[in-house]
Amino acid sequence: MQLGSTVTLTYKGTLDDGEVFGFATEENPMRFQTGMDMAIDGFEKAILEMNEVGERKTFTVDEHEAYGEYLEGHVAKIPVEQIPVGNIKVGRRIMLGSDEGVPAPATVIEVNNGMVTFDLNHPLAGKALTFEVELLEVEDAPEDFVSMAEKAAHMKEQSKLLGGDPGEDYR
Repeated sequence: MQLGSTVTLTYKGTLDDGEVFGFATEENPMRFQTGMDMAIDGFEKAILEMNEVGERKTFTVDEHEAYGEYLEGHVAKIPVEQIPVGNIKVGRRIMLGSDEGVPAPATVIEVNNGMVTFDLNHPLAGKALTFEVELLEVEDAPEDFVSMAEKAAHMKEQSKLLGGDPGEDYR
């Protein structure tokens, strides 16, 4: 398999304690093109090491190649009257708007004295993830495939040429 291949697969994802956090079945498989930032890094790397339809593999992705480490200070406190949805309770996930207007998912971790405290970490941050995978289908990469990483590097170079961020090694 090569970067740019499109894969269809089944998987079961579990945490260290055996709790299932996600799955895809033959009836409802996961399908994505590698190299397009459509899967977490560690998952994609392990999939790219597979080659044959029907191949099965179990692997663990550490927190750094999954959703990152859990950041204790990654919380926000907002007055309850400023929250655009009702029924605010501990454990509920809602979308908050950032200062830039970008929606960000957050989990309610406390409601106290008219203030709501949100955890802005991904729910799987700080956790190792184990996957049991079976490849169902592999489509070859297009001849002219360019990965997201290659596109980002190209855009950075173009920005430099057009007077944007020169970076450390501009010339």
